[in-house]
Amino acid sequence: MLHRRDIEGLRAVAVLAVIAYHFHFSGVGGGFVGVDVFFVVSGFLITSLLLREHGESGRISFARFYARRVKRLLPISAVVLAATAVASMLWLDPTRLDTLRTDTIAASLFGANVVFGWRGTDYLASNLPPSPLQHYWSLSVEEQFYAIWPALIALTAMLPLGSRSVRHRALMAIAVLSSASFVASVALSTSQASWSYFGLHTRAWEMGAGALLACAWPSVERVPRGIRAVLGWTGIVLIALAVTTFGSVSGFPGWLAMVPVLGAVLVLGAGDDTSRGPVAALRTGPLQWIGARSYSLYLWHWPAIIIAEGRNEGPLTLGQRVALLVGVVTVSEIGFRMVERPARASRTLSTRHGVAIGLGGLLVAGGIGSGFVVGAYDPDLSTGVVVAAPDLDPVTTTTVADPPTINNDGAAPLAAIRAAITTRVLPDNLIPDPDVARNDVALTYDNGCHGSYRTRPDPDCVFGDPAGDVTVALWGDSHAAQWFDVLDDIGARRGWRVLSITTGGCPIIEVLTYNKVNQDTYEHCVDWRRRTRAYLREQRVDVVFLASYYRSTLDSTREPIRVADWERRLPELLDGLRADGIEPVVIGGIPDPPRSVPGCVTMNRRDIMECAARADDEFYVGVDSAVGRIAREHGAGFFAPMRWMCADGLCPPVVGNILVYRDSYHLTTTFAMWMTPVIEATVAARVEWVAARNG
Repeated sequence: MLHRRDIEGLRAVAVLAVIAYHFHFSGVGGGFVGVDVFFVVSGFLITSLLLREHGESGRISFARFYARRVKRLLPISAVVLAATAVASMLWLDPTRLDTLRTDTIAASLFGANVVFGWRGTDYLASNLPPSPLQHYWSLSVEEQFYAIWPALIALTAMLPLGSRSVRHRALMAIAVLSSASFVASVALSTSQASWSYFGLHTRAWEMGAGALLACAWPSVERVPRGIRAVLGWTGIVLIALAVTTFGSVSGFPGWLAMVPVLGAVLVLGAGDDTSRGPVAALRTGPLQWIGARSYSLYLWHWPAIIIAEGRNEGPLTLGQRVALLVGVVTVSEIGFRMVERPARASRTLSTRHGVAIGLGGLLVAGGIGSGFVVGAYDPDLSTGVVVAAPDLDPVTTTTVADPPTINNDGAAPLAAIRAAITTRVLPDNLIPDPDVARNDVALTYDNGCHGSYRTRPDPDCVFGDPAGDVTVALWGDSHAAQWFDVLDDIGARRGWRVLSITTGGCPIIEVLTYNKVNQDTYEHCVDWRRRTRAYLREQRVDVVFLASYYRSTLDSTREPIRVADWERRLPELLDGLRADGIEPVVIGGIPDPPRSVPGCVTMNRRDIMECAARADDEFYVGVDSAVGRIAREHGAGFFAPMRWMCADGLCPPVVGNILVYRDSYHLTTTFAMWMTPVIEATVAARVEWVAARNG
């Protein structure tokens, strides 16, 4: 029963869905549910195997079980880890290798899901480029499942539960555990989306669904074949529905995962003993061939696309993706023939369980070693060029009209910016170093005043001069937080109380956004905005500085917030703040580079302007112009950083010896602080005029 054509075909369907999704082929926006199908198959097969073994021998051999898992999973897994490490050192930008070291070690120790679960909750880490080993999260979930499942089945067999069979006992225990796991998945899919997605505790029910089918199999076989066939085809429809439509869902896995999970259970329940069921399609030669190689295909495809896109410094064309897919299939076939199949067929590994488990230990150690090799790799990035720190031209900082108006019309590119657009070579004395630029963030990231999933301001986040007579607040998402150290510095010198009210992913206007990294709708932002308004009134704020990332994604369209949304929502916010006696100052957008700048400049050390943002970005210019116009029409201040940071249509990634960006859309704090005199000269007079007016 464990070598069924329908299962092999279902594996093929699952891996094809996942690969098509990751290779960005159209029509498969929900292809990620292929992983859920794999989970169901794993739970079914493993539980069937354990129940059969106990039925035949009256016991479960843990050594035999884990020896089988080693020879089935670890050899090709270790090869892919080592190959990914080498390919990454050769072709990825060096700034990504530090996290890859962690990922490689975690994957080797079956803990990749824990690393990625934690990373998704950390705002800085969640903005990192995708890891070439991110797909190992699902293998880690399965391996953690395998670590406890034989003991669970053995324990249920020993419990004194009257005359009930082991199969019935296991079914009851699995039903309880799976129900608890499903409840956790639903509950956490909105409040802790990252852990809901990556956690064993929230995914175990999917494997449990397959396990329940295995426990109930004798009863399933008594269902008429015609009925099972109809149910099986219904399962195929459910899986297809999820694959083709789930690209726009949020809150996954949660209850939505029931669709592909139930579909997989129904397909498995149909069996392969009737030609009227889905096995009629699943047993075809191509699907059987792909299913047999599904594990290798799954392991190879993700690092291939991530490393190729990294080397290409952007998405691949359709032709490139097709060519890469041919390469993935070729490498997978080689891995299947030279590693997977020999390991599974090995007589020694099949009969000498201690040898197999020992081999597993060596393979784990080899994977850990690959991680340390990646971490120790230190390529020479020197260009031999050293430049002086950039100066600020004092003339360019005197563009403020009489308060209360902030006038950007006369703003001109800073002299250092004009010089920077003619610079091509990356200086050796660059600050911050590209390898650690992602950590060059505002103080509020370290002290807990900026984070994710906040629903209320923190009253302890008071900076500048806490005893000052003027109170200003910084409100917004990470694009507000990037200016915090600047306001903190100005406030400390000018006697302003500075309130930090920032949280990741929540724009200032009343729109519902979707986080692509966490695959989650940010409903908590509604409460956060409402409570922030009350907090501003309570703190008697004089001036509030507002900033949002223009490309935050709308939940309804999965596209950036539109100009129409700003035109509808921003006026009501500005008017509402002024009605509360609070003067708003909107901080406009910053130039939006085409890719992550720290990695880009290391890959283009002799032509760093390849990494420059464009000042004529149609979307950004359109939104920034609309926001500025709305601010002026409603009597609010508007500070436009883009007018200072670009010249001749280009916005340089490096100014003097300062790296401008810490990723693809945030400034380094080093650069933001360098702009402090410009910002202070532009906004300070307005703040103090408002404070004097308010008495």
